[in-house]
Amino acid sequence: MANFSLDQLRQTVAVIEKLDLPLETGNRLKSLGVFEGQRIELARQGNPLIIKAAGSRVAIAQTLAKCILVRDAEA
Repeated sequence: MANFSLDQLRQTVAVIEKLDLPLETGNRLKSLGVFEGQRIELARQGNPLIIKAAGSRVAIAQTLAKCILVRDAEA
């Protein structure tokens, strides 16, 4: 079960494994439903990429997406 950064996500669904971000940024994302163990769905590739998490759509800049580790939800 390999982890990879969110900006490398190619399948539609994944699970967040780790937020490797400054505390304030991580806390902000957590308040939006982006946290470890959360199942996410890729809504749009690009910069920013858009994910669906906890019933919301969240836009994430590519620089932040590189710091969010995910795994395949099917694994």
